[in-house]
Amino acid sequence: MEGLETVSSTAICIRILQVLIGSFIYIFLITRIVGQENKAKWFRRRSKYTFFNRRGIFGEYIHYGYPICWQGLAVFFIIYGVIFAFGYWYIFVCKY
Repeated sequence: MEGLETVSSTAICIRILQVLIGSFIYIFLITRIVGQENKAKWFRRRSKYTFFNRRGIFGEYIHYGYPICWQGLAVFFIIYGVIFAFGYWYIFVCKY
């Protein structure tokens, strides 16, 4: 692993944006695989919405809520574990 001080800030920014866009695509795919029925059974959604925590159509589609069973926890750790592991590897370990 080389030090990031030798890498241009533009290259780091591009990789962070790629991880961000890839994360949204990955969450959309997991949402399609899990399905709306299982998502409703495994997660509890917020019941009170205000102006500050409303989401658009894509935000509501990928919003899971709070896990309420072991399947929900498994989906949560699969989503965020893969995103964190890939992001760390792609930004800090993979050669520029």
